[in-house]
Amino acid sequence: MFVFLHIPKAAGTSFRFILENTFGVRHCHAPHCRSKRFSADDLARARRFFPGLKSLAGHNLVDPLALPVPAPFYMTMLRDPVVRVVSKYQDSVLRGGNTRSFEQTILDEDRFRNYQVKKIAGAEDLEKAKRDIARFHFVGLTERFDLSLHLLGRVTPEPLNLNYRKYVIPKNDRVKNEVLADGAKLAFAREHNALDIELHRYVVEEVFPERCRRVGLEPDASVPTFNTYTHDFRWRYRTGRLWNKVYRAAHTRVPGRRSPAPAS
Repeated sequence: MFVFLHIPKAAGTSFRFILENTFGVRHCHAPHCRSKRFSADDLARARRFFPGLKSLAGHNLVDPLALPVPAPFYMTMLRDPVVRVVSKYQDSVLRGGNTRSFEQTILDEDRFRNYQVKKIAGAEDLEKAKRDIARFHFVGLTERFDLSLHLLGRVTPEPLNLNYRKYVIPKNDRVKNEVLADGAKLAFAREHNALDIELHRYVVEEVFPERCRRVGLEPDASVPTFNTYTHDFRWRYRTGRLWNKVYRAAHTRVPGRRSPAPAS
């Protein structure tokens, strides 16, 4: 089973499209279960709801290596931590109505501090995150998205339709540009994301190059893009999305369920 840990603001929507378009109704979007942390019980329910389940993705797959997944193929995409935090902050302002400063938002919200380490390790534990990321079957980089897909195409246990349509949310980049132009704000972000920065460095300098060279790719190679679709009206993708809406609706009636996890 393909298990994709979706790091918010790390090209996860485009990557998830590939899984949805490949597997259709056999793909489960894990956050629809309404659990902030996808559990073994959530997995058991998902396997009953999705006969022949082949793919699982979501930002609530915290510490995914701990899930009792049959024949797992673990995947994730990482992004430069400071750039990710700035992008997430802009999203919180423009789409979420956040009126706090950049610095106060980082202090207030867990998802702005070492979030990639926490998602992978299940705790703010850099050494565990490094050990776990080395066990992932595929680790890509948002900054090298198409090269990452070429790498995936050479290591996947079964064929995937890697073509995608890049999802870009129209927005005014004023917020992001103001933060990026402020050295003090960037230093503050680096200070509170030191573990994520070290994990990203480890993947950029060690894990990703080694994985590329293992399959005959250079880690800085220029490769053809898989961004070939001009629309997302693909029957398998659409039927899969519809079935996931049914899955989500079913969980609104489960007693004791928490509110949906924050959107990515």
